[in-house]
Amino acid sequence: MKLKGYFLILPVVLFLLGCASTKPDINNSDGNSEIRVFEVYGMNCPGCHGGVEKLVNKVPGILSSKADWEKEKIEVVVKPGIGLTDEAIIEAVKKANFTPGKRIE
Repeated sequence: MKLKGYFLILPVVLFLLGCASTKPDINNSDGNSEIRVFEVYGMNCPGCHGGVEKLVNKVPGILSSKADWEKEKIEVVVKPGIGLTDEAIIEAVKKANFTPGKRIE
C-alpha cells in the first residue's frame, strides 16, 4: 500500500507545522512600549521558538515577542503603563517547557 508511507510522515509534517510561527515584528512598538529581554534555555532547534513565542504572546499586556534559539533569549514588547511583572513572562516561558534565565535588559 502506497498510502501507508504517507500516514507515517503525516504526524511529522503536522508537528513541524505546529512548531512554525509567523515572526512578529519586535519593532512594532509605538515608541512608548518597553522591550524586555530574558534568557531562555532549552531551545535547541529553529522550531523551538514558536512554542515559547505563542505562550508569551498570550500574556495580557504583551504586544509581541521574538525568541532566538541560538542566542538563548526572548525579546518581549510590553504595552506601556500596565504594570506587567517579569514573573508573568517567566511563568509563560515555563509553561512552554523551557527554562527561564534572568532578565538581561
